[in-house]
Amino acid sequence: MMFNVGAVTDTGRVRLKNQDNFVILPEIGLFVVADGMGGHLGGETASQMTCSAVTEQVKTAMKNNTSISPEKILVEALEFANQSVHQLSTQNPQLQGMGTTVTALLFFQDHLKIAQVGDSRCYLLRNHNFWQLSRDHSLVEEKFRAGLIERDEMRYDPQKNVITRSVGYEPKIAIETFKISTQPGDLYLICSDGLSGQMEDVEIFQIIEAAVRTKTSTQDIAKKLVQEANTKGGDDNVTSVVIEVL
Repeated sequence: MMFNVGAVTDTGRVRLKNQDNFVILPEIGLFVVADGMGGHLGGETASQMTCSAVTEQVKTAMKNNTSISPEKILVEALEFANQSVHQLSTQNPQLQGMGTTVTALLFFQDHLKIAQVGDSRCYLLRNHNFWQLSRDHSLVEEKFRAGLIERDEMRYDPQKNVITRSVGYEPKIAIETFKISTQPGDLYLICSDGLSGQMEDVEIFQIIEAAVRTKTSTQDIAKKLVQEANTKGGDDNVTSVVIEVL
C-alpha cells in the first residue's frame, strides 16, 4: 500500500513545551500520535517512550512473524509500551504519574487497524463524507453516552480534559481496537486533542474537503489544521498527521 503523508506538531500559544510526539512509517504502514501528560518532564518522556516502543515492537513483529494479525501486533506493542512507561514512572520520582494518549494506525493489505487509548483521535474523509473512527476515552464521552450532557455541551464541559485511560499511568492497560476496509483516495487524520479540542468536527471537515478539492498536499493540509487550531486559541500542544491512501 502506498501513501502521501503530511505531519506537523506545534507547542501552541500557551504551553512552554511540546509533549506531543508522532510516528510516520509509510514503508510498514504504521502511524502514531501520542499526547503526553504528567509534569514538566513526564509527558514528553511518556509520549517519546511510547512512540519508540511501539515502532520497535511493530517492526520486530512484522519481521519475525508474518502470520501474526495486525490487531495483535498493535495491542502487544502498546502493552509493552505501557509496561515500560509505568516501570520508569515508579522508579523515578520526577516522572511519577506520567502517561500518554495513543492513537496508532497499522495498514495491512486492504485493511486498517486502529488501536486507541485516551482522547487523541482518528478521522476519515471518504467520498466527501467525514467520520470519527476512534472513540474518546474521556469523562465527557462517558457523560455523553450516559445521557448526562448533550454533544454540543461536551467541548465546554469543565471536565473535558479528563481522560479515563492512558498508556503508562497504571500497570495494566485497556486498549480499544477498530478495523476498517481501506480504499484508494481515503484521507485519514490522526491528531492530538490540541486540534480536536479547539475545532468542531465540521470545521476540520471543511478545511480538509476544501484542500482535497484544490489538490493541496497532505503536508499543507496538516499545516493548515495546526495553524487554524492556534488561531482559535492554541491552548494546548497540537499535532496533525494526514495520510492519503493511493
